[in-house]
Amino acid sequence: MGYRNDDNALTVMDWFCGAGGSSQGVHAVPGVRVARAANHWRLAIESHAENFPETSHYQGDIRKAPVWDWPVTDIFWASPECTNWSVAKGKKRDFQNAMQGSLLDLLAGLDDEEEQPTAEEESRALMEEVPLYLRGVIERGGLVKAGIVENVVDVRAWDQWDRWIGEIHKLGYRTRIIALNSMHANPRSVHRAPQSRDRLYVGYWHESLGRTPDWDKWLRPRAWCSGCDTWVQAMQMFKDPKRDMGRYRQQYVYRCPNTSCRNQVVEPEALPAAAAIDWSIPGQRIGDRAKPLAEKTLRRIEAGLKKFARPVPMMVPAGGTWRDAAVSVGEPMPARTTRENDALMVPPLLVPVEGRDGKDAASAHGPLRTMTTRNETGLAWLPFIAELRGGGSVARSVGESLATVTASGNHHGLVAPAGASENMLIPYYGTGAPRSVNEPIGALTTRDRYALVRGEVDIDDVLFRMLEPHEIGRAMSFADDYIVLGNKREKVRQYGNAVTPNAAEVLVCALVEAITGEEISRSESSGFVAAA
Repeated sequence: MGYRNDDNALTVMDWFCGAGGSSQGVHAVPGVRVARAANHWRLAIESHAENFPETSHYQGDIRKAPVWDWPVTDIFWASPECTNWSVAKGKKRDFQNAMQGSLLDLLAGLDDEEEQPTAEEESRALMEEVPLYLRGVIERGGLVKAGIVENVVDVRAWDQWDRWIGEIHKLGYRTRIIALNSMHANPRSVHRAPQSRDRLYVGYWHESLGRTPDWDKWLRPRAWCSGCDTWVQAMQMFKDPKRDMGRYRQQYVYRCPNTSCRNQVVEPEALPAAAAIDWSIPGQRIGDRAKPLAEKTLRRIEAGLKKFARPVPMMVPAGGTWRDAAVSVGEPMPARTTRENDALMVPPLLVPVEGRDGKDAASAHGPLRTMTTRNETGLAWLPFIAELRGGGSVARSVGESLATVTASGNHHGLVAPAGASENMLIPYYGTGAPRSVNEPIGALTTRDRYALVRGEVDIDDVLFRMLEPHEIGRAMSFADDYIVLGNKREKVRQYGNAVTPNAAEVLVCALVEAITGEEISRSESSGFVAAA
């Protein structure tokens, strides 16, 4: 990718860097370079090094690293281990004494074979490492000027939270606790994320800087206010004023800043899951599959067809997920996990493309109209995403953002009916529900959790396929030419474990302005061109 090595730039150390999602966002900030990156998973470090050859890399247990021999960087990004906090594991978390020991102690002696189920877990350490490092730097006469700690929102329920963040305050840092969904992070230059991925970020900066980051500039998303009939920079408002962390729509909403409309609730703009899907890849007819789909997956596809048919595609949960409803592809994808558990379902139509009037689109179930010597009929479909997780997954339109991508597998399938219905992404975790590909993908994890489904009333005629790694990468806001090594399963794990680059870019932009006192333009944007 040709990442720069500017000796005059502010330097960043990226702990628990994974394949490099956070580093991509950091790199996009003017005047900043990633000087050092550390991670426990060998393959993730190899992927990072492939894209950042000028960065110094450390692979192994960060507690055993010679960190005091490393040059102190200006900014410290840390993404501590999140799997033991997250509901993406499919069960409620017990936070009692969760941070008293290291997850890595439990992993001692394990090799990093490609099928090791804990490979992705080795890639993150614990929250306690952050204040310990910051304190050690100060005791040795150095100073980290600012930084970000990233984790899942559930970590806010940790009973030691106040003590933990208090340790950072004692070192002279001010903090901002940030609830940010990746689909609402509007970057300057990297891709936007067509995925609904809620994460907690703690931004901190040393009081000696004498400046506070302009968080409103970088974090308030653009939204259309129908009451004011104009675009506005929406304000985040928690439903419970006592809260400072939560998930979009569940715990907080966005409101118009204008009192003329009584600060009405607005919906920030977001890319649909369809922007990440490679429509050139066909699905397989469900009735022709050698291995039948699970009964739960079939039920989700049927539910998604009823909800999104005629003619919007859906994403459908297809096993192992807590979501159980299909969603239109016009919405953001469900959050990506590390498993593949969403499928995309697409209902194709036969569409006349010649210039004459009076020609209507027809179902692909009926006889083909008379063929002439010219190719005048196109095949069109609208898919949904089926989430293949157990539990509460839903199908969603491909017009929405994808559900969260997790690290445990590909949980999104693309569903495509053979008639006038629509495509779905299906989550593979138990409670997942299909979703249209018009929505953002759900949060991506490190496992392949989403399949692509296409279908109509006769479910055997529905076309179904899993999302490919490069589609998951686009849902995670990764650059198209970014190199992620390993087999399909390992790539999905690395994507699902990653920080979305667009979130990292806006957060670090705010910190850099506070460090330098120089304003960074908000106008540059690479946009996001949908896959062909």
